[in-house]
Amino acid sequence: MKPPRFFSLAVIILFSIIVLLPIGYMISAPLWGETPVQADSAGALFDSRHITLSLNSLGLAGGTTILSLIIGVPLAILISRTNLWGRRVFGIVYIIPILIPPYIHAIVWRHLNGFIKRFLSLDIHSLWGAIFVLTLAYFPFVTLLTQSGLKSVDRNMEESSLLYHGNWKTLKRITLPLVSPHIISGAIFVFIFTIVDFAVPDIFRVKVYPVEIFIQFSAFYDERAAAIYSLPLIAVTLILLILQKRHMKDRAYVQISGGISKAVRYNLGRLNTAAFGICLLIICLSVLIPVGVLLKVAGPFSSYIRVFSMSGEQILYSLVLASTGAVSAVCLAFSISYLIERAKAGLKTPLEFASFVPLAIPATALGIGLIKVWNRPVADIIYASPLIIVLGYIARFIPFVIIAVTSGMKQVGQRVEEAAFLTTGNWSKVMYRIIIPLTKHSLIAGFFIVFILSIGEIGTTLLVIPPGRETVPIKIYNLMHYGADQMVAALCLILIAIILAFSGLFLIVHKSLNKQSA
Repeated sequence: MKPPRFFSLAVIILFSIIVLLPIGYMISAPLWGETPVQADSAGALFDSRHITLSLNSLGLAGGTTILSLIIGVPLAILISRTNLWGRRVFGIVYIIPILIPPYIHAIVWRHLNGFIKRFLSLDIHSLWGAIFVLTLAYFPFVTLLTQSGLKSVDRNMEESSLLYHGNWKTLKRITLPLVSPHIISGAIFVFIFTIVDFAVPDIFRVKVYPVEIFIQFSAFYDERAAAIYSLPLIAVTLILLILQKRHMKDRAYVQISGGISKAVRYNLGRLNTAAFGICLLIICLSVLIPVGVLLKVAGPFSSYIRVFSMSGEQILYSLVLASTGAVSAVCLAFSISYLIERAKAGLKTPLEFASFVPLAIPATALGIGLIKVWNRPVADIIYASPLIIVLGYIARFIPFVIIAVTSGMKQVGQRVEEAAFLTTGNWSKVMYRIIIPLTKHSLIAGFFIVFILSIGEIGTTLLVIPPGRETVPIKIYNLMHYGADQMVAALCLILIAIILAFSGLFLIVHKSLNKQSA
């Protein structure tokens, strides 16, 4: 059933203003405006500074992607396809690193720099340090998507192969080729998230494009230069997103349930001890050591009381903004997903592409775009208020909600919708009573994703936040530069506790909904 024309038009206009307009400004700013790019300055894209930034950015993203594949794919296979000791525990705990904002990983390993220098003669404030930390933060993307691919593999194909070939050949010739689209998709996501990351390279003093964009705008007030520096990143990430979208086609990115208990399992035998040790080492580096270091630096319980008394307003402010951004993003993403699934083919393809574009934009570049779009007298009610932060959350994270909701929307048959419409004759009632209830799992998942990402967001918020206001990540960032290590550690632990608490709440709600559905 096609959506009403007024609904389609309103959703597209709203999406264009909130999401696409700031992005469009950053892409087009170097080509027009008060200081357009001249022919003689076009070569600036290839000067020595750009070469350094390109090499560092590509090295950072490429190194992180390779290491994430080395860690993430075997971990997914061990958890999903073997009799690994403690695989159920590992299958839950490996998600935690992705719930910890990358800059918190960076803060932790910066505290360990003295130990690393003493025993390894290496300095964490370097390109390799940033690669190491971002790998610990992002490898779960590869593991999660690989697991999703493994769940979708036909068990009969593996069992047939096992009758004629050994475990290794079956894994190499059957399982991995079938899962390769998910593995490649996970690798592309890691590459993109790394190359647009601002906080970790900034903390480790690595010269990459997102940091340079921030410096050009905030230190030199040169928005044209900032826009020019954003173009190479946007071009690379857009190409990767297009390839990734074509590669995945209509496959589901993540399957939350089903499949693992019935999957073919390989007996590790004597290798079980080594595999268990490797998995434990990964969890130690990405979860146990970060939490342990923060606990040690934060000190006694009185530190947390002091932080709560000094940061209670920022904590509440962050919760309200993240919740508002999540609800708003879910509402807009639901509408966009409905158009993608129900609109004409001529509208579906552009909408699908537009829904992925925000993933290609560095957080700092998006912040500049928001400032240039909304910093006007007529829009002062938005720019000078917390609404600008909410718009930043929506623009940055709506692709994740669209992915989740579109996946749920595919499960709703058009015949059910059309039958309901014939009964009621009211499109809005069909949406409220049929479509929304049937996609509630995806909507709740989308809310959770945006909330978690928003409450830890720093790149865009750092630029657009109104004067005199602070979110928890901004306060952590400011205190870190003042050397208040104890308060930073305590505030980081509070932020992690909030994220984990909401993650636990999401799992409880998800299980409850599954029981009701059953």
